[in-house]
Order: sequence, then structure tokens, then C-alpha cells
Amino acid sequence: MQTCSRIFALKNWCLKRVHRIRRRRFDCELNLSEVSEKFPDLRDRYLYFNHYFWNRAPSWLRDHRTFFSKKNRGFGEDAFHAMWYFLFRDLKPKTVLEIGVYRGQVVSLWSLLAKKWGVKIEIHGISPFTAVGDTVSLYSSGLDYYKDTLFNFSQFGLKEPILHSGFSTDPSMLNVIASRKWDLIYIDGNHDYEVAIKDVSVCVKALNLGGVLVLDDASLDTSYKPFPYSSAGHPGPSKIANNMNRNEFAELLSVGHNRAFQKIKVL
Repeated sequence: MQTCSRIFALKNWCLKRVHRIRRRRFDCELNLSEVSEKFPDLRDRYLYFNHYFWNRAPSWLRDHRTFFSKKNRGFGEDAFHAMWYFLFRDLKPKTVLEIGVYRGQVVSLWSLLAKKWGVKIEIHGISPFTAVGDTVSLYSSGLDYYKDTLFNFSQFGLKEPILHSGFSTDPSMLNVIASRKWDLIYIDGNHDYEVAIKDVSVCVKALNLGGVLVLDDASLDTSYKPFPYSSAGHPGPSKIANNMNRNEFAELLSVGHNRAFQKIKVL
């Protein structure tokens, strides 16, 4: 059994290395709409962003990902860093919110992107900042997640975000979400359907017209077939993404298990 696990791990490592190699097919500079047009196949689209991360993105983007890849500071996949790079480069959101901060990988990346491009941005994060998980996630106890997030920001010389301690379903956190109109909201909190659907229901109302809602772990039951080192997500967020109101939202982008929806109409 251990031998089989080692063989699988070796194959997985080799495949990841192969997918880092510069390939002419993916070696091009595109905008958000062009990516979907040029790579309608979701596997190819994932490989494009993974390729971009390793071969075309600035070194500081890889340095940030490297930092959070160590010591369990962050989850996700390399292609997602390139996805955020594209979203912030092309849309330049000014008011942004993450639900489910963990140790600050995504919010600090947003801050870094804004800093590099000289964009004024207001970054908020909602999280219990404890080891509490859900039916699909477990986290290490004994860590002050709030202080750790701020410490990780300091490693890149970034302005501290506005962090709100609590569950996204708490009345005080609902007030935070409803306190303004957002250009971008990333939902990466509790992945159980009953909680995630409440998050989405509140957040869609708080988005600006043209704003973007990004759902994590939401690509089950799509044509995306994950590579061994990647994932298609979980049932709860995937069900929500598949049932998004297409009269109100258009799917802007899909990268692996992350799916981005743009608000095109206020209902």
C-alpha cells in the first residue's frame, strides 16, 4: 500500500513538473474574454493559467505563492494566482471582500496586486479566525489566525486589511456585507451547502452591477476533469454555482474549481 502511494505521489510530482514547461500553445498574452474564447476546453484553460504562472507572470507573483505554499500557510493551486492576476489586472476592483480568510493568502495577494499596479483598494475579510472547519475541511488548532494573517501581510510590506472576526452568518457579519456595494467578493468559507447558499444569497445583493462573485470549490458536474494534483471542488459550492441565476449573472471565468460570475443585471 505504501509503495502504491509513493508511486502515485511520484507520478503526480512528475506531471506537475511537466505542466510547468513552456509550451508554445499556451505561451500567449490574453485578456479575460480572450482566454475563454481561445481555450473553451476547461482543462486547457486551467493549463493556460498554470503555464502563465510559471512562464509569463512576474517573479513576485511566484514568490508570494512560494511563501504561502510552505508550512501550511495556504491552500489552492498555482493556476489560481494567475487567475487573480488576470481578474485584478483587467477589472481593477476597488472594494473587495473574502469570506473565509484562513491565513491570508488571497487577501494579501489582492493587496500585493493593487500595490504593484498603484491601485487604491479597500480589502475586507470575514472569518472566525479559529480552527473551526466544516464537513470537508480541518484546520490546525493552537494558532492565532488573526495575528498570523497580519504577520503574513507584514512579510510583503503590505497595508493591513480590514478584518472582521465572526461567522459569515452572524448578524454583525451580515451587516458588514450589506454595509457597501462590492466590486468583488470571494466566497471560500464554510463549504456546506446550507451555509454557502446563505453566503451567496447575501453577497449577490451586495455586489455592484458589473461586480464579480468568485466561488471556491465549485466545479463538480462541469466538463472540467481535474488533474491528479488538482481538484474539481465539493458538492455544496458546485450545486450553488450550477444554479446561479443566469438572468442576473454571466459566468466570466472558470479556472479549475474556481468559478467567477459577473453581475449583469439587478433583479
